[in-house]
Amino acid sequence: MNGRWTSAGGLRIHARCWTPAHGAAGRPPIVLVHGLGVSSRYMEPAAERLAVWHDVFAPDLPGFGQSESPRDFFSINRQARALGDWIDASGIRTPVLVGHSYGCQVVVELAMQRPSCAMALVLTAPTVENTRRSILGEARRLVSDAPRERLGLLPIVVRDYVRAGPRRILFTLRDAIADRIEDKLPRVSMPTLFVRGARDPIVSARWIAFLAAQTRGASTVTLDLAAHAVNFSDAEGFAAAVINFVASIAPPPR
Repeated sequence: MNGRWTSAGGLRIHARCWTPAHGAAGRPPIVLVHGLGVSSRYMEPAAERLAVWHDVFAPDLPGFGQSESPRDFFSINRQARALGDWIDASGIRTPVLVGHSYGCQVVVELAMQRPSCAMALVLTAPTVENTRRSILGEARRLVSDAPRERLGLLPIVVRDYVRAGPRRILFTLRDAIADRIEDKLPRVSMPTLFVRGARDPIVSARWIAFLAAQTRGASTVTLDLAAHAVNFSDAEGFAAAVINFVASIAPPPR
């Protein structure tokens, strides 16, 4: 793994990057997009497993992780444009976009803005559930998720939240709650996989089934060992699900 900074849309964006030891051999690149308040650091366990076969990139969205923090707070729309600018500036061609939680909202917005930007989407624990749109409720569910996650996630989240700051996190949460991902998915035409942890108190099985029904040709996977941070709490199962999905839509060269 190595870190790199790329200028995109007037901002310096930091990303973690992995390359297979024997090359990607024509397999599509994978871009991992983190959730609210955190950074690409909690993507590392899954990225290391995905990088056995694929080039993997995990950017820090503007204002989070090690990326530059703009003076004003970015909406989902602006985060999506920044992500698209970063993909272009990095020379990444038609990746599979893998979002987690709030990252799913950014990924779907980008797919709406630029349908040719990716070959497929993986939406992992996508927020925000249509019957649960309140700041207090989301905060309670986040607290209830904490003891279900692997212990190593806590210091990563605390450090990233402190760096982002409460005002940026609150603005981002309000914007996420107002966003209606379910209204956008019917217009997404690329292959889409939904992934959920069976122990997730934030994203219900009902919500995943509802979103999948709105999305053409969607498939779903539930990982029994995972809570909300699927990519961290069951990195091996998550990576296997993503690799199998990508192979089903873009078979590796013989």
